[in-house]
Amino acid sequence: MSSADRAVFGSTDRLILRRAGIVQPADDNQAASFYADAMRRRAPVRMSTSTISPLTFDRALAVVLLVLGELQIWLGDPAPHAGATMAVFTLPMYLTVAFRRPYPAQAGFVAQAVVAAEFGIWGGVEVVPYSIAWGCAIYGLTVWTAPRVFTAGVVFVSITNFAAAAAAGHFGNGVPFAIIVAAAMLLVRRVVGDRERRAQLAERERDVAAREAVVEERARIARELHDAVAHHVSVMVVQAGAERRTLDSSNAGTREVLETIERTGRSALTEMRRLLGMLRDETDDPLHPQPGLADVPTLITQLRDAGLAVRLEMVGERRELPVGIELSGYRIVQEALTNALKHAGDARATVYVRYGSDSLELEISDDGGGGRDSSLPGGHGLVGMRERVALYGGRFRASRNPAGGFTVHALLPIR
Repeated sequence: MSSADRAVFGSTDRLILRRAGIVQPADDNQAASFYADAMRRRAPVRMSTSTISPLTFDRALAVVLLVLGELQIWLGDPAPHAGATMAVFTLPMYLTVAFRRPYPAQAGFVAQAVVAAEFGIWGGVEVVPYSIAWGCAIYGLTVWTAPRVFTAGVVFVSITNFAAAAAAGHFGNGVPFAIIVAAAMLLVRRVVGDRERRAQLAERERDVAAREAVVEERARIARELHDAVAHHVSVMVVQAGAERRTLDSSNAGTREVLETIERTGRSALTEMRRLLGMLRDETDDPLHPQPGLADVPTLITQLRDAGLAVRLEMVGERRELPVGIELSGYRIVQEALTNALKHAGDARATVYVRYGSDSLELEISDDGGGGRDSSLPGGHGLVGMRERVALYGGRFRASRNPAGGFTVHALLPIR
């Protein structure tokens, strides 16, 4: 390149040379499966504490009822029958409680068959845990089954109750019990079943909204990365064209190479703009260079003017990183501080940026209590941050601080 060209394009040339990492796998040559695998491996960001699963609860309940039932049989006098026979006969009822959630229909039918057989043979067993276990199994049959299975369950329960009462010689007393059980099943199905179906519908709607948020954030990230790549390709095309015009006829080979670079670059830009046209909507800004970590101090100044006290701490040697890492780091800081401004109330925030030898570490924390603008609708900030980190196979954590406030931590590997 001539001295005149170096004078005109020197700074841009240094930019391209320093950002040669744009062709590294961290930006645009990474295998598509890597991102998909990272999406499958990542843990969702949720602010919740660990709770016992419903299936574990049912199994624990079955054990408790079994122990209490056996104690009542052996230590009490529940019925004029042998204790050993009664202890063995009641065991299947407790098993139905353990499996009522994954198999509600089977558990309900088995429980009703057992209690009907017991009533028809012995005329009733006054063991309270046994009766509770039967009620739990019938509840599962009532609430957690499809309409056709529920209808069959009501018919089966009614018929077996009538038959057991007749077999025991207590048909007059058994009819009111059978009617009450059937009516209770219908009422519970109407009240609790409708409530659970509404809850399931709401959960499905939340899942759909979460998936839409992920898709929206991925499209936004793709637009920004394409903007950044298009900007760099444009600079390379301009440099190649400028250098070609300075060469004379004695450098025909070099001119031909530069013409090929320029032509290929323009073709790539054309295809990239077509792709961007598919990704963009009417609200998107026109094509322009994307921000990087060098713009974080400006961002912090703007947030201070908006009323959020922010302290910036940078550790390590500041250096140019791949454009995608620069953009992701800036967006993570921006999203975290914006959330703090909206929801942290009267708080102070700290931004910690560490340049490692093979990674970029970000931590944004605040000490707020959530008093400011808590009614503002939330965006997809956490979703976007998580997607950006997963894109590069990094680690992301968002959690509430024990003393109050919120902390976002991201580790982006630099390959």
